[in-house]
Amino acid sequence: MTQRPLRVFMPCTGLGRQQRGFETFTRECGAQFGRSGEVALTVFGGGGDLRVGERAVWNLPRSGAVARALGALAGRDPYFVEQASFFAGFVGTLTSQKPDLVYFADLNLGNLCWHWRRLTGQRYRLLFYNGGPTTQPFTRCDVVQQVSPEHLASAITRGEQPDRQVMLPHGVTIERNFVTTTPEERQRCRKQLGLRASGQVVLSVGALNASHKRMDYVIDEVATMPSQPHLLLVGAETAETPQLRLRASERLADRCTMLTLPREAMHHAYRAADAFVLASLVEGFGLAQVEASAAGLPCVAHSSPTSAYVLGPPGIVGDLRRPGTLAAFLERALRAPAGDAMARHAYAYEQFSWDLLAPRYVEMFRSAVAHS
Repeated sequence: MTQRPLRVFMPCTGLGRQQRGFETFTRECGAQFGRSGEVALTVFGGGGDLRVGERAVWNLPRSGAVARALGALAGRDPYFVEQASFFAGFVGTLTSQKPDLVYFADLNLGNLCWHWRRLTGQRYRLLFYNGGPTTQPFTRCDVVQQVSPEHLASAITRGEQPDRQVMLPHGVTIERNFVTTTPEERQRCRKQLGLRASGQVVLSVGALNASHKRMDYVIDEVATMPSQPHLLLVGAETAETPQLRLRASERLADRCTMLTLPREAMHHAYRAADAFVLASLVEGFGLAQVEASAAGLPCVAHSSPTSAYVLGPPGIVGDLRRPGTLAAFLERALRAPAGDAMARHAYAYEQFSWDLLAPRYVEMFRSAVAHS
């Protein structure tokens, strides 16, 4: 007899409205396993811009006035309200359709699923994707997916049970064969993004803030570079973005562009650029680093175990806490031989492509369901 597909539910409260790495990952999991013979994975999102096959769940979005007001009354942030209200819209499906596994990254939503299982006796397992990463105790799940060796080691050091941890990186859609970006294509992409066609472009991708992604540091460093490249910052706007725009105007004048792009347009940004930087000091994984490497771009990042793992030998890593360090590394990156692009793509493909990781994800799902 053939084994029936595992029924996996993957809720993501921000899907359709937010553009974090987990929303991207959730969508790719839906595409990868939604029609798999071994796994029947269903994606649940919070509404807005959902795609065919993605199921909308009623909730109070974190960006809305109601979530902000309720959060203020309860002493919680609006994201907590979004997760709690999402669970209220999700629990009926969770109860009636009886999944084998709930695969989640929204911590408070996972906690509610755990409490519901405890109260009702349902038998689904809970698999937590620790892409944040969080250092809270993993008490409200059965198995934890760690996406880098650094976070796995940290969890075990602080006393988490090793047999509940799975080291499996973020899967990424990467073409098997590397295709070089021609000068003509680079010019077309720059035109579509409103950039000048000539000169060099440095790209950074992430939330447009200073507190985590350190875009202010990137602006200051690029302003000191003798080669005077154009700086392209792509990401979701935050409360810190207006101050960043002012800083960029003061330091770079017209040599900085800030954009928020839909996911399907991101390839234009990577093909328009000559080098990539991620200046954050801590990352759960760093999806943009993988995408930039897969596009063949020389990549600069702060020297952390996770960035070293994600970028591998082709990456340029160093102490980006010091003024002047990034500027020197970016000048080096902009001079990198064109032939090195293939090695950067090859490392990204061999480590993180769905082509190679998908069977390991199926194995992780089955192991999580069997875990007691």
